[in-house]
Amino acid sequence: MSDSPFKFLRAGPPPPKVSLLPDALFFTRAIPIAPDTPAADVAAQVEIALESLAPFPVAQLYHGYYFPPGATAALVFASYRRRFTAEQTELWFDADLVLPTFAAFLGAPLDPGTTVIITHAESLTALLSVADGPAQIFTAPLPPATDDPAANEAALTAAKTELLRTVGGSLKVLDLATLPVAQPAASDGEFTFIAGEVTSRLPAATAAALDVRDKADLAARRRGLARDLLFWRVAVGCVLALVLLAAGELVLGVGRATWQQARLKQVAAQKPTVEKIMNAQTLATRIEDLATKRLLPMEMISLVAGKIPGNIRFSRVTTESKDLDRAVIEARTDNSGEITLFKTALEGLPEVASVEISSQRNSPGSPTTSFTVTTTFKPGAVKPAAAP
Repeated sequence: MSDSPFKFLRAGPPPPKVSLLPDALFFTRAIPIAPDTPAADVAAQVEIALESLAPFPVAQLYHGYYFPPGATAALVFASYRRRFTAEQTELWFDADLVLPTFAAFLGAPLDPGTTVIITHAESLTALLSVADGPAQIFTAPLPPATDDPAANEAALTAAKTELLRTVGGSLKVLDLATLPVAQPAASDGEFTFIAGEVTSRLPAATAAALDVRDKADLAARRRGLARDLLFWRVAVGCVLALVLLAAGELVLGVGRATWQQARLKQVAAQKPTVEKIMNAQTLATRIEDLATKRLLPMEMISLVAGKIPGNIRFSRVTTESKDLDRAVIEARTDNSGEITLFKTALEGLPEVASVEISSQRNSPGSPTTSFTVTTTFKPGAVKPAAAP
């Protein structure tokens, strides 16, 4: 069966990139520092101590220190920069932490008197935990390996015995078979190392002090990481906001569609009732019109005739009951110029809404002009004539 596509989510983040350097390349010293000294002052005191301890300026050293909370002394370690090749230091650029191998165990909860033996390819390191100060570090070279495995094992055992004799006062010895391995971090910035039965946890601030790389470069790198982390969180927040907006739009769309379907069903259910009401309303309006409104052809003709110029004669007048406010008049005149005057006069009547002249034509060989004038009155403007 293939792995689940979400396996990487369950596995968590990958372990940090850590470069463990050979312990034999570093010298170590313990320098007294007041327990309540600020971190910036601790770094300054470490550099001052290195100026007096090392034969080289601090700028030519890769160095770090371990000063846990409540301690009265700091464990300082340093190495001459030229002991590392350019190829080696180039590998540090992408590393999250660069430190001597023994420094990875400084966060382990070891009982006083416990000695941890770390075996390198060419050297041994002993880390002795003490009750009243920082751990003590001892290193010893290993003899060159031979083709005889038994002889190599015997030489290694003898070297460890001699190293423990040099350390002295060991109540418990942890001889580790492997070097420490970095584990996925449990929280931002924390480093966890495991080797055999030993587990060491280094908080972010402690790990930063242990890192031996150039301090100015480290400060610039931390600022860049903080900026990248801020941008990442902003980007994640924007993506989450967009997802929430999309989810909201989806919910609104589903709700709107559901509401629309319910509304259409309600409209469809009420449609017969609405049609009955509308039909009843139309019928009532028609009955009211028949009862209260009637065609007034004579009154309309009287209003139009009152504006007739002398030569215009009506030949036919048409009105219809379906259009109570319109009169269509066919007329003739021997003076076509009077048609425009007639139209203007009718438009001046307050009862008239519009006047239209159409079908204007001349009879062959005759000065008479026939035309049709359609007069539309304003609703309710034409009043019935008073009874005699």
